[in-house]
This record gives sequence, C-alpha cells and structure tokens, in this order.
Amino acid sequence: MTVWSEIQLRIRCRVPRFTSWSDLMQWARAPASSVPPVLKMLVTQSLVYSVWQQRNNMLHNQSITPPLVVFKDMNRQVINTINVLRKRKKFRNLMSSWLL
Repeated sequence: MTVWSEIQLRIRCRVPRFTSWSDLMQWARAPASSVPPVLKMLVTQSLVYSVWQQRNNMLHNQSITPPLVVFKDMNRQVINTINVLRKRKKFRNLMSSWLL
C-alpha cells in the first residue's frame, strides 16, 4: 500500500507518478470532474508537507515512517483544514467529497 494508492481511493481520480515539481502542479491545477479543485490543492499541500516531514525524519532521525502512517497524517491534515474552513463557500461540501 502506498500513499498514492490511498489518495487515489479517496479522491476517486487517477494520480499519475510525478517526475518533477511542475508535473505535480500541473496535475493539481488540472480540472477533474470527480474532484473539487480546492480538494486537489489541499491534498497536494498535505502531500508536499508530509513528504518534506518524511525527508527530514530520515535525514535527522534515521527513521522511516510507514506509508500508511504518512497517509493517516495527511488524512488528519485534510480533515482538520476542511473543519476549520467549512463555513466558507468553497469548503462546504468538501468533507463528503474527501470521506466518501
């Protein structure tokens, strides 16, 4: 199980393998009928932050976090962000899009 496969399951959208930063940004900005654009950006932000944390953890602590734990942290970040901003128009229906 990988972080990518978990993301694909959640957003019901194919997530390609990225070879560059611009590929990731292009995917995040591209319209997808099944995923609200703001949710794609939240997932992208959470993914970048989680990968950065994992990198620092490997460099400074010489420990590797299992992919499922990384995804659970990402999941919590996305849920918390949606909860905080749920009264804003763009965020009203995001929780159901993320959790279904």
